[in-house]
Order: sequence, then structure tokens, then C-alpha cells
Amino acid sequence: WLADTGATSHMTPHRHWFKNYSPCRIPVCLADNSVVYAIGTGSVVFQPLL
Repeated sequence: WLADTGATSHMTPHRHWFKNYSPCRIPVCLADNSVVYAIGTGSVVFQPLL
């Protein structure tokens, strides 16, 4: 995972990474103006490797 500090949010296909998770349906507009839907929201906690 690379942190993009300019992004407002991040997405992952790895449900098991979430510390907490709530199902929902959120539209996400992509750079080509297409729309995909997130299926949940939550928090991921990770340890950076230095």
C-alpha cells in the first residue's frame, strides 16, 4: 500500500485488513468519468516499514 497524501480516501479489495467495517454503497467517480461503487467503509490500521 502506498499512501497518497493528496487523496481524500483510499480503496482496497482486502476486507480482512479492516479494523472496523460497515457495508454501504458509495459511488466513486474515476478519472475517465466512469463510476464504480464501493461496497463498504471503515478503518485500516497498518505499520509502515521504514
